[in-house]
Amino acid sequence: MRPEVRDPQVNLYASDVETSVRFYREVLGFRETFRMPREGPPAHVELRLGALTLGLAAPEALRRDHGISAGHGPIRVELVLFTDDVDGAYGWACSHGAASLTEPHDFGGYLHSSRVADPDGNPVGFVARLPIRTSSDAASRPVFGNHLYNLITSDIEPALRFYRDIVGFAETVRVPATGSPDHVEMELDSLNLAVSTVEALRRDHGLRGGGGPPRGEVVLWVRDLESAFAWFQARGVRPLSPPHDFAGVLRGAWVADPDGNPVQLVARAAPG
Repeated sequence: MRPEVRDPQVNLYASDVETSVRFYREVLGFRETFRMPREGPPAHVELRLGALTLGLAAPEALRRDHGISAGHGPIRVELVLFTDDVDGAYGWACSHGAASLTEPHDFGGYLHSSRVADPDGNPVGFVARLPIRTSSDAASRPVFGNHLYNLITSDIEPALRFYRDIVGFAETVRVPATGSPDHVEMELDSLNLAVSTVEALRRDHGLRGGGGPPRGEVVLWVRDLESAFAWFQARGVRPLSPPHDFAGVLRGAWVADPDGNPVQLVARAAPG
């Protein structure tokens, strides 16, 4: 039986967690909800924006606590935030020190988009449906209405089968609607997850991605960690880190998606 997964979130690996926290909190308006440890340089900080829980984690903590290597390299993940004012969001972020990746532009006949880089170079996209009905306001912090966590893949069908058929995400959007897709969106509880091709990233936005060490992960809470880990192994999914206790109160395990991105399975540790 497919394991019951809940409370999905995404983690980004940050070379300087505090710098990344300031960007997501002060520029984009995320609200900090959790930090570990509470004193001194943080190894993991969680923030909230609407239904999205975003974690910022130090790669050295991932290696030390779980035996998984991550870090920089080509773009493999991006965070997409939907707003009525793409141009204003882009101007606001750039005026507050974010590096521009792609200026506002239309693509696909149905979206208006721009992208900036977070402190680790991860793309943060601002997206609106066409036609645009608002005037640009770069003087106020933008309001974001939805989100996507987008995984960049060299082969979209295995990634889609993994997240849809094994993990249990429900497909909601496919572009194009027929034939081999460039982009597929899925939902699981509060998390909107997308998989997009390296070619579409380059063609539509002028960005290069794919390969290199993982830069982020999907996190799934489960009731029975051992059974969930066994479910993935029985379906040929590559394990990255077997079940183990960490942080004093948690029990976790990691598996890899078809592109090698970590997927964290986590549960509360049994009382000692």
